[in-house]
Amino acid sequence: MNSNNRTFKFVFLILFFGVIIGTVLSMLLGFMLPDGVVKDFFLMYQDMGWQRTTLNLGVVKITTGFVFSISVCSIMGLFTAWYFLRYFR
Repeated sequence: MNSNNRTFKFVFLILFFGVIIGTVLSMLLGFMLPDGVVKDFFLMYQDMGWQRTTLNLGVVKITTGFVFSISVCSIMGLFTAWYFLRYFR
């Protein structure tokens, strides 16, 4: 696949898997590292998005919500995936 032919779907999929791999790495580090500052740093995350909200119209009830949990390892996974996309054509 030529670097000029990379579709948005392909790039998004690779970056998404990078974030997923970073999250799995964060969970593994949580089990392996002893309690302390380093473990807290790798397990620290920030929720972004909106919490579950319900709209009750009597006949129809609609519930929506969307939350991202971003951690240090997920960002490292994102940048690692970007590195592979950028330099391994």
